[in-house]
Amino acid sequence: MFPTEALWAALIVLLLFLAQRFFPRRRIFAIFCAVLLCAGAAFLVTHKEKAEPLTAAQRDHIAEQQMLVADWHAEYEGFIEQMDHNWRQYHRILSDFSEDVVDLTTTHERLNELDVEAMKTLDALERMEPPLALDSDNYDLVTAVILKARAYAAEQRQTIRHTANVSDPERQITEVQEEQSRRLRDVMRSESPTGLFTAQEISALRENVDVKE
Repeated sequence: MFPTEALWAALIVLLLFLAQRFFPRRRIFAIFCAVLLCAGAAFLVTHKEKAEPLTAAQRDHIAEQQMLVADWHAEYEGFIEQMDHNWRQYHRILSDFSEDVVDLTTTHERLNELDVEAMKTLDALERMEPPLALDSDNYDLVTAVILKARAYAAEQRQTIRHTANVSDPERQITEVQEEQSRRLRDVMRSESPTGLFTAQEISALRENVDVKE
């Protein structure tokens, strides 16, 4: 067992008394006092008394919050997978046309089909809401993640839609396949979303529902 704070304070007073006798020079005594006080402060910080254990009601509440966050996050991960799939398909379509695997008409049709899927993902995200039973802090964090995901999905869909329009065979300004491919890639480079950055909110959510003793 570590000494209590009272015993530690008494020990410091005793050591100061002894140090004054053994280190009569003020400079040495002052250095000793500083070292002793720092050591005492470090001890108290390192060996704080443990917090009171959680009550049964507190544990039940945390368990409820954990379940709500877990269910929501599973649904959210599904949207992440959909957006990732859409984006991989988008790059695959551009790559196939760039390598002359498919013609422009097929590319245009595939981009239009992908635009429909991207719109479905965005519509579903627009309907997603945080669980009402979440604590206010958790509710706000989930809301922030959903808003970021919606914005990302909207940008992703807009990029796909614009690329589909540029790939329309009736709107071409050149018949050179390399130039047509370059125009599509220019749209991709200029309009692609920068990224979906939600790690901070997700980490805070996990911290909030973690059981702390």
